[in-house]
Amino acid sequence: MRLAVTNEQMRAAEANAEKNGISAMKLMKNAGEACFSWINKILGGAEEKNIVILAGRGNNGGDGIVIADLLTEARASVILVFVQDLPKSETARLCYSTYEKAVKSCLYIHRQDVVKRAIESCDAVIDCVFGTGFHGALEDNIKELFSFTNENCPGIRISVDVPSGIDSDTGEIADGAFRPDHTIVLAAMKKGLYSHPAFESCGNVILADIGIARTMYDSCEAVLTDDVLREFLPPRPAVSHKGTYGKLLNISGSAFYTGAALLSTDAALRMGVGLCTLATPARVINAIAAAVPETTYLPLEQDFDGFIDDKSVDMLMLELENKKYDAILTGCGLGDRKATADLTEIVIRNADCPVIIDADGLNSIAGNINVLKESKKSVTVTPHPAEFARMTGMSVGEIQRDRITCAKNFSKEYNCVVVLKGTNTVIAAPSGETFVNMTGNAGLAKGGSGDVLAGMTASLAAQGVQPLYAAALAVYLHGCAADTLAAKYSKAGILPRDIPEILPEIL
Repeated sequence: MRLAVTNEQMRAAEANAEKNGISAMKLMKNAGEACFSWINKILGGAEEKNIVILAGRGNNGGDGIVIADLLTEARASVILVFVQDLPKSETARLCYSTYEKAVKSCLYIHRQDVVKRAIESCDAVIDCVFGTGFHGALEDNIKELFSFTNENCPGIRISVDVPSGIDSDTGEIADGAFRPDHTIVLAAMKKGLYSHPAFESCGNVILADIGIARTMYDSCEAVLTDDVLREFLPPRPAVSHKGTYGKLLNISGSAFYTGAALLSTDAALRMGVGLCTLATPARVINAIAAAVPETTYLPLEQDFDGFIDDKSVDMLMLELENKKYDAILTGCGLGDRKATADLTEIVIRNADCPVIIDADGLNSIAGNINVLKESKKSVTVTPHPAEFARMTGMSVGEIQRDRITCAKNFSKEYNCVVVLKGTNTVIAAPSGETFVNMTGNAGLAKGGSGDVLAGMTASLAAQGVQPLYAAALAVYLHGCAADTLAAKYSKAGILPRDIPEILPEIL
């Protein structure tokens, strides 16, 4: 299981590791060895490569010393540059005394011209200056060095743990920060790196194991991986029938948004739900029935514009009273209208099963968000940042700067599962249990992708997967599908309708 931590949580984990017999020096060696392995892969081998390592005076600099020794052993030409002073932390000093004779090093203040010439002709620059220890602004000489490197390094730029100049708790980026092509994050993802624009400033993110067990962390968020989620996939026993896999009511679509109904329904069926009933206006049924013959329909009355009208709200109230569904999805393509708000509020207050609310369902209740507190069963909301801004009164910028905290706070206050979509989608439960997703790519930035995700989430909930894990699993698989499609067709060429089609392969 991968984790996301604050600096305080990381320090506590390191202290716990030391109590359990893993010394700080051993962790530093483990970090250096893990980074060396990744650097070797990134460079296609280290032999005869010209490498500059920028080291700070703390433990991040100590990691750089170990890396320098290993690269030297691998027959790379390495210059270790201490950008401020020689190591100051106890572990880094011990590390330096161990490897001092094996590596070629200098102080930047004494050899600025030599260092810059080396940077201009190197195969890689490795940033081991601050790690998690940076806050505030960069010193002028370091800012100038990083700016020079960003502009003049012809090779690959790699940061160890955290790009120097980024606050790993808040995600704030100092002027002149180091801009890596790759960031090798040590032990656990640092929470601030999920903020925006910090994440975009990390390049390709690699997580490196340095030997700190999961049990060493007191509290943290989990990053979604195969091993985390495989256990939540609903089983498909040999002796079963369609009722075994749940009954889903999908209230979606309008004359303007027929695709939302089609995509969410198709995704739900591909995700494995046994029975899906689509409640939608008759003209939507006429438009999509041939494309999804596996679904059943509940035709709804529509107004002049082709949206669900008030009569249909009453009809759906009667449908809910039958209590025959295992999950309800509402909101995809309904339009931000009074009837949508009335319908959404009725579902929240009366559904006797998990409810998933997406898109216009969320927009319609943004002015009466407290209705979420009146739910009988679990509610899952799936906003993108702009929808979440309407729901919370916060700006999109405020949300993006600390997505994890925003999602967790809303989840706890309104007693619902929150799926805050976007790069590094956050999934949070009222209990405080939180996941961060790293699958997916810019190919998902097309209308209809959210409808597919909503259908997948609702399908898993209908199959009996707990709401938090249904959301986490859907988000992860949705991103995996997009990554597979991007490798085949390019990010630009992905269509939301491709995702349900490839789900069987992903599963």
